[in-house]
Amino acid sequence: METFEPTVEHLAHPGVDALMKKLEPLLVSGRMDNIIDLLSLGSDLVDLLDTAMVDKLAHGFEDVTALTWTVGNALRMAQAQSSDTQPPSLLGLVQLLREPQTRRGIALMLRVLNNLGRQY
Repeated sequence: METFEPTVEHLAHPGVDALMKKLEPLLVSGRMDNIIDLLSLGSDLVDLLDTAMVDKLAHGFEDVTALTWTVGNALRMAQAQSSDTQPPSLLGLVQLLREPQTRRGIALMLRVLNNLGRQY
């Protein structure tokens, strides 16, 4: 296999001159260092991301997406059900507590708050 060794003729090529003119502001201002750092970061990420890490990130993304979808649907349904102009009375709120779905939702929120409290 033949190796490429640049010569003076290669460096005097019009394409090289055009490239150097475009790179000159980046080199003078030091922004080329930022681009090199960004490329290094990308290279490091490629080295770090093995199959297990990609699977873990994908599952995490799916979990967050599912949670966002579920919460969004629950909020839209609650807004549609609460479109009355009058707020519910105290008796109406107590009657909501009799519904199993309401108690299940309250229990879920209390468990979330319980777990948050344990972490802090």
